[in-house]
This record gives sequence, C-alpha cells and structure tokens, in this order.
Amino acid sequence: MYLSKNILPSPLSIIWVLFIFSCSKNIKSEEVFVAQVGDKVITVDDFRYNYEFGFSHLKKGPDRRRSYLEYMIKEKILACAGYRLGLNEADRVQRLEKELLEELLVEEFFKSEVHNKIRITDDEIRDAITKSKVEWKLRYWVEPNFDYANRVCQAMRKHGYSAVVDEILSSNPDGILKSEDFETDYLTFLDVPLELLTAIKDLPLGEISDPIEMNEIYFIFQIVDIRRESLLEDEYQTQADRYRNILFYRKVKNDAQSFVADFMTPKNVVTNGNAFRKLADALYEWQSNDEKSTKEFIEVIQSTNDVESAIFHLKQYLSKTLVVFEGGQWTISDFLTRFDTSSIKAYSKSKYDFRADLNQAIAIKVRNYFFITEARARKFDQNPSVQDQLQKWRDKWVYKETQSHYTSHLKITEDHAREYFLRNKDKYKIRWEDNPTFEKFALQAKRDAYIDSAQVILTHNIDSLRAVFPVVINQAILDTIEVLGSPKSRWISVQVFKQSSNRMSRPIVDPAWGF
Repeated sequence: MYLSKNILPSPLSIIWVLFIFSCSKNIKSEEVFVAQVGDKVITVDDFRYNYEFGFSHLKKGPDRRRSYLEYMIKEKILACAGYRLGLNEADRVQRLEKELLEELLVEEFFKSEVHNKIRITDDEIRDAITKSKVEWKLRYWVEPNFDYANRVCQAMRKHGYSAVVDEILSSNPDGILKSEDFETDYLTFLDVPLELLTAIKDLPLGEISDPIEMNEIYFIFQIVDIRRESLLEDEYQTQADRYRNILFYRKVKNDAQSFVADFMTPKNVVTNGNAFRKLADALYEWQSNDEKSTKEFIEVIQSTNDVESAIFHLKQYLSKTLVVFEGGQWTISDFLTRFDTSSIKAYSKSKYDFRADLNQAIAIKVRNYFFITEARARKFDQNPSVQDQLQKWRDKWVYKETQSHYTSHLKITEDHAREYFLRNKDKYKIRWEDNPTFEKFALQAKRDAYIDSAQVILTHNIDSLRAVFPVVINQAILDTIEVLGSPKSRWISVQVFKQSSNRMSRPIVDPAWGF
C-alpha cells in the first residue's frame, strides 16, 4: 500500500498568527468610533479587522478606507432597519444565534481549561530557536498495519529504501509515482509531530527507522540529509514572540487531547452499533444521491415511501437509542435535531470511511454537549467577549434578513437577463477576441442581473433610511488608522476561518456591494 506525497506535507502543521494592532498614538482606545449609525457604532477595531480581511474589490478610489467604510455603513443602516422591523426574531436568525452561542461556549470552555493554563518560559523559547536551526530531509513510506510495515522495514534495511519502494511501485498499473515522490522538503522540529521527532532525533543519517504509528497507520523514515544553520544572537530577541506563539499552539494541541481524554472518560459514552449502522447507511445513501433534493435529511426520512431504501429503514429506528452517556441518552431523532447532516460528505468516500467520519462527528457532538453544559453552569455565556461576538454576527444576520425583505418581490425574467447580458457583454469575455453568447452564460447573467437590480433597490432604501438612522463619520479618526497592505498587494484578499466550524472568525462586508 502506498500513499501520495501529500501524506506528509511540508511543513506538517503551520499556524499563522496575525497581529493587527498598528494604530496612531493619537487613538487611545480601540473603542473609539470611526462611524455611528443610529445607535450603533463602528469602532477602530471593527473597521481595521473588517478592512484587513475584507474583499479587495471593495477598496476603491483615492481613499480606499473611506470607500470601504461606506459599505460597512450601508450594512449597519439595513441592520438598524431590520431590528425595527423585528427581523432579529426571524427563525433563521434565532437558529444561527443558538448555533453560534454553543460554538462560542465550547471555545470559552477550552480557553478556561487548556489555553489559560499554558505557560511558555524564556528558556523554552531559546531552546526552540536553537533547535530550529537543524533541518532534516526525509524519505518515508506508509503501511496500514504493523506487520506489513515491519516486513517493508526489514526489506529496506537489507536492500535499500529506493530498491524496495521502486519494486512495490512497479506493480502500480498507473506508473505515476516514483520513490522520489515520497521525500519531504527540509523540516525543522516545529514542522513534525512530537512522536515523529522523538523517533528521528537520534536516527543516524541513511538508516531506516522502526515503524512509527501515527493516526492509526505506520510510517517508515530515512534521513537523507541534515542541514544546520548558524544562529545569530539577536534572533533570541527578534524571534521570541513568533516562537512563543508557535510553542503555545503546539502545547494547546497536546494539552487539549489529554484534557478531552481525561474529561470524557468518566462520562462512559457508548454508541449503539445497530442504530449507528442504520443511521450511517441512510446518511450515506442520501449523500450519495446525485439528484438529492433541497429538503433537510429529517424531512426526507419522514416523506420517503421507498421500502427498499436505507432511509426508509432508518425511519423505523428514529426512536431507538443511538448513544448513552453518564446522566442521559440520545435517540437517533435527538441526534439529528442537534447535527448538521451536510457537514459530512459521502462524495468519493467508501462506506467505511464515511462511517469513521460519522463516528467522529457523534463523538464531537457528545463532547460539546458536556462542554456547553459546564460552560453554561459557569455563566460563560455572559462573558463580554461572547456577547460581543454574538452581537457582531447578529447584526450581520439581521442585515441579510433586511436585504431579503426589501428584495423579496424581485424577479428576473429571461428577457431581463438577456438585456443585462447584452449591456455587459464584455464582462463575460475571457479573452478580448471572444464573442460570448447569452445561451452559454444565461444562468450567470440571470444571477448578475439579480444582484444588479437588488443593489438599486437596496441603495434606494438606504438613502431613505439615512434620515431615520443618522450617520456620523469621524474622519479624523479614520485618517489615523493604519492598515496592512500596499498598492502592490491590495488585490490580494485573505479571510480567516475557524477550523472547528469553518465559520469566519468575524463577519466582514458582503462582497456583493462591489458588484
């Protein structure tokens, strides 16, 4: 068995920590407002983050900060109107707010039990900087179990790494991979998991390692080169903050695993195998359906009449217990009300892999249930940071609801789409000599025509609402805010997403404004 080179990317784990705190000394607080819209304010911190991670096409004209701020103001005006219309009580907003609060409570609990207990000493930082000057280039091989890995390991020690790998790969009918494809770039100790570092730190150059288990598979390594760089004395000062953060997040990962294991073991979580298989098979069937409807999975279950389908069989099992834990249990129906079934995908996966993903999803959901319960008991939901994030996202969702409210009557006919296409034909060209046709771009033109018409409607409403929700811009403050970027790189957009939920860390301006 072999795996492609991306099984061991270089580096194996990268943590980008972005700090944005460049602001004029004239600004004494991040809470100073850049603009006020009705009773809502846009603070220096709000603007800077939104601008730094906002879409580049929204930063236009001679004063890009002012043009971007205008888009933020438009969204605040619509949000204010939405609150007045009671759209913050809409089902969608309430559902999203509940999901976000639970996500934030999990984060707060982790911070309390893991992040806040980690300490990085100056000696650890100096040691990390020193170690980072040694780099290894590795060859590797992967096998699914120890017996296979051990046989390959012994063969490599007798005949050489390349000879054994080339022989194994010669049976590959595609003939795409070669032994050199299983070679890393130069790695430092910061790029590799601790168990790998422990295994290779004393491995002589050119020798074959014993099989090393990582993520339930077995790796064999050979060091092909070691490179050492000289250490400059001032690096202990100039690189200290960077390495403090790298070490912090390495400890977070390690300590989090230990904490979760210690926390969850007494909960005695047990999954009912039969109920799990029924759920997994039905979900896999639903996810694999190329003609899957827009209905939610639970709606599909309730409406299905195909007695041969796995979904129909699951219908009879909804009240069966799926998971039991200390102090309670969930039926399949209970779990489905808590779980986003679209969050795991069956595309190009075997049933075995899909079941593994679902099993992991159930474990995380149960874990989060206990974390959220504990966080509520400690009143973490009242933390200012939690309430601040909730409010930022609530404003965003209410803005979206208001946008839908004002454009609910908008319908784009084929004639409308065609007329828009003919007026804007050049935008559909890939090359200047192209002659795009409406038939080829009909769907895109209809979407673009809708966005264009919606912008006109929204702008008209916003102009009227400015009298109801007065806007005050603090231009003096805006002029002093320093933001990252340069004329050469201003077309690059970077967004930051949370790994746990794939949600943006904070809301940014809707890119449709720059349409």
